[in-house]
Amino acid sequence: MIALKRASKGVTLIELIIVLTILAVLSSIAFPSLNNLRQSAISRSARSDLTVAISQARSSAIMKQRRVVACPSSDLDQCAHSVDWHHGWMVFVDDNRDRKRDADEQIVAVGQALPNGVAIVGSRGRYQVSFQPDGTADGSNLTFTVCDRRGPAHASSLVMNNAGRLRKGTPSPAQAQTACAAI
Repeated sequence: MIALKRASKGVTLIELIIVLTILAVLSSIAFPSLNNLRQSAISRSARSDLTVAISQARSSAIMKQRRVVACPSSDLDQCAHSVDWHHGWMVFVDDNRDRKRDADEQIVAVGQALPNGVAIVGSRGRYQVSFQPDGTADGSNLTFTVCDRRGPAHASSLVMNNAGRLRKGTPSPAQAQTACAAI
């Protein structure tokens, strides 16, 4: 007589525990790398959004032949007297040149508050950027430092010169610490 072997129709508890253990080990190895990648993407996106807003302000000043101001703003209606740009910002045409938005002055662009864990801090004492009709910026060079939860070692910056042009830069340790403290 031939003995028939029964086909197995499932997994044993031991096999399930081994598979779950392997998945747990692989997840614990991959999670920090994925979190680092996620923070890097959020930081790059925030820097890109601010770059677009500043560039839009400069090009609007040139095209409209008027003064245009970019400033941090948490209510997206009035400028904040702050160097913290991560709570939001706005760009508006400053027809009366008082560097404050009046009800009849056109808003060109707004930036919403950034997600928790990322901060953008401007140079101390520079609460806004004002562009002349020729595209130049008032004042001295301005640095925007971007930091995320990865800490000061991963901070980056945008530097705007008096001609109104932005470039990517490396923040000083003090700038990185200040921006990261704002998170």
